[in-house]
Amino acid sequence: MTPTMKETLEAINRYYELNGVAPTIRELGKLRGIRGIRAIHNQVQELIARGYLTRLPGRDRNMAPVDLLARWSTDELREEIARREARNDCE
Repeated sequence: MTPTMKETLEAINRYYELNGVAPTIRELGKLRGIRGIRAIHNQVQELIARGYLTRLPGRDRNMAPVDLLARWSTDELREEIARREARNDCE
């Protein structure tokens, strides 16, 4: 992993831990101080290809750090999904 990719992954991990969702590509660019969305997008795609991030189909902000997801049990993940779906139904 390149140093730039490592910094990007660390920024995603910090954001995910604080907010429970991944940053958008634009937010990630701001966090990293990179204006070019294409550069951030390419880094995210490479992190997915290398197995550091995963896609969560059917969701906005549909990426998640694999190592953070691995910390949760299946039941905890189901509870979190149900909680978020209920919150979205109320909005």
